Amino acid sequence: MKIFLLIKEEADKEWREFLMWKRKNVTIRGINEPGKENNGGAILGDGLYTAFLSNKELAKKYGTVYFVVNAIPKKPKVFNTLNDWEIWFYNHLVRTFVKPKDGSLPDMREFFKTTTIRDAMLKLGYDGVIIKGREMVNYLPNEDDIRYFQNERQLLQYYTLIVANSD
Repeated sequence: MKIFLLIKEEADKEWREFLMWKRKNVTIRGINEPGKENNGGAILGDGLYTAFLSNKELAKKYGTVYFVVNAIPKKPKVFNTLNDWEIWFYNHLVRTFVKPKDGSLPDMREFFKTTTIRDAMLKLGYDGVIIKGREMVNYLPNEDDIRYFQNERQLLQYYTLIVANSD
C-alpha cells in the first residue's frame, strides 16, 4: 500500500508540473483549415493569433480548436482589455505616425496608408500584443518552433517526452 501511495504522490506531482507548464506556455487557436490563415479581423495587426486557454469560445469561432505551444510573444505590449488597446493604439500609434498639418486630430486611415500595426509595434520594440484573458498576436512567430496539438493527450505526450526530459 505504501508503494502505491508513493507512486500516486509522484504522479500527482508530475501532473501539477504539467499544468503549471501548460498555463505558462500553451495557448489555443481555432483553425478552419490547417496550414491556412483564418482571415479574421486582425484588429491587433498581422501575425499569429492565439487565445488564452480559458477563452475556448473565442477560438471556436474560427474553427477546430488546437493547443499551441511556443506562440506567446517574448516582448509583448500587454493590455487589460481590448478597449485599453484601442485607446493606446490611437494615442500612441496613430498620433505618432500621423501628424496633420492643420493641427486637427489624426485620421486613422492615414496611419494605414503609411504603415501597418505590425510594423509600428515592431519599431517600438514589441513583438506582439496580449489582451489579458482574451487573445494575443505574435508578430514574429518562429514557425519551426510552433507546435499544434489536437487534444490534451497529445499535449501531455509532448510535455512528457520533450519538455520534461529537456531539464
